Amino acid sequence: MKRAKAGVKYRDLREYLEILESKRLLKRVKTEVDLRHEIGAICAMSLDRRGPALLFENIKGYRGIPLVCNILSTTAQLALVFGAEADEEKIYSRIVHGMENRIPSATQGSGPCKEEIYRGNDIDLYKFPTPVWHELDGGQYVGTTAGCVTKDPKTGIHNMGSYRVMIKDRTTLAANIKGSHPVGERPSSSLRLSGGAVHHILQNEAKGLPTPIALAMGMDPLLTLASGTPVPADDKGQTEYEAAGGWRGAATELVRCETSDLLVPANAEIIIEGEVVANVRTAEGPHGESTGFYGENKEGFQIKVNCITHRKNPISYGLICRVFEDYPRTLLRSGSFQSLLIRKNGLRNIRQAYLPEVGRLGMVIISAKIGDAGEPRRIMRAAWENGGARWVIVVDEDCDVRDWNDVMWRVCSAADPKKDIIEGLARAPRSRMEGEFDPPSCGMGIDATMRFKETKFPPVNEVSRELMSKVVSRWREYRLD
Repeated sequence: MKRAKAGVKYRDLREYLEILESKRLLKRVKTEVDLRHEIGAICAMSLDRRGPALLFENIKGYRGIPLVCNILSTTAQLALVFGAEADEEKIYSRIVHGMENRIPSATQGSGPCKEEIYRGNDIDLYKFPTPVWHELDGGQYVGTTAGCVTKDPKTGIHNMGSYRVMIKDRTTLAANIKGSHPVGERPSSSLRLSGGAVHHILQNEAKGLPTPIALAMGMDPLLTLASGTPVPADDKGQTEYEAAGGWRGAATELVRCETSDLLVPANAEIIIEGEVVANVRTAEGPHGESTGFYGENKEGFQIKVNCITHRKNPISYGLICRVFEDYPRTLLRSGSFQSLLIRKNGLRNIRQAYLPEVGRLGMVIISAKIGDAGEPRRIMRAAWENGGARWVIVVDEDCDVRDWNDVMWRVCSAADPKKDIIEGLARAPRSRMEGEFDPPSCGMGIDATMRFKETKFPPVNEVSRELMSKVVSRWREYRLD
């Protein structure tokens, strides 16, 4: 594959916001608003209405310190993020291409994120406007769009993930990183394969050592998307920074932290440097989650903050977590999962893997060019082994996996309950996040393909992709916009 051409027209969050505003995709909110619940409710209502990005300029108690929200929630916004057309198919292709063609990062001596540096008694996590997003939240959550950076103590490979992180006091945070992890837990094989923050922390804890961690806040949108997306290391050990580089078409610029050797995005608005205290846990939550429930973790990791650096006049960025939120989970996770199936199982005949919004990580619909009668089940097994999705529907390559009518028409037309529906066991159940609510790990696979079956189906009555592409290219000429 050739590397994607550089198509983005920004270097950081600020330049991206300028582009949004120039396209009338950002609205400045000048009315005074309250951090406690009001901002979250405004964001939720605007998301439901598919509204613009919101820049709050008059926050009660924080006059002159802005907070931006809802900047990645619409197709028009994502088109600007990826430098693509405002078409989900085109954006999805950019995601998969960048994941498969990562670009090494570039480390530099300093960057905008170090314009102001605070240590010791000058550290104050309440300095920045951090909402209480939901009405039942236990506190202010600084970790909703932040990239939490850690490093494998053995390999030195960096990982960046998005986790919920709550302010405890001026210098202390509580982090929920993939559920509860009691003191004394040892790294498991599944955690080792994920290569994430929990694996790094537990490795250090086994030796009684703290784990350096940094929260990068107000990153450019590609880094924010990479942070919240499962990005397994490729054969060169490249992860989130390099995937963002692949999408950008240019290297991610990094700088070294002031108090550790972690590398963080040079153009981020705010960097919070600290360490996960070894073998200590602290209560965290409740917090409204994208599952649609509130979750509480009584065994969250405790982070001691050692330093805060930020740009002059920093811009905060956060999101309200809910089933539909300011993050294109479906596009990013689907692209990442397709890339994983190709890399681990060689399934290059897959056209698209799609994790529907409503199903979160519990369902995946996979369209593929089926080569023989046994292939749908091989795809199902690969999905269960690699993704953890309980419900797997396999359809032919001409199916629009984002169109429920198309998918369910094929299920109803082509899936024989006696032959084409099988039980499967997902690799691991989801972590307990909502008290005693623990989704089952057993799922179902549905073969809704039409080739290589006893029933001989007539041709599908639909417009071909080639003809549809021709029509789309002339849509403005038709004056039907």
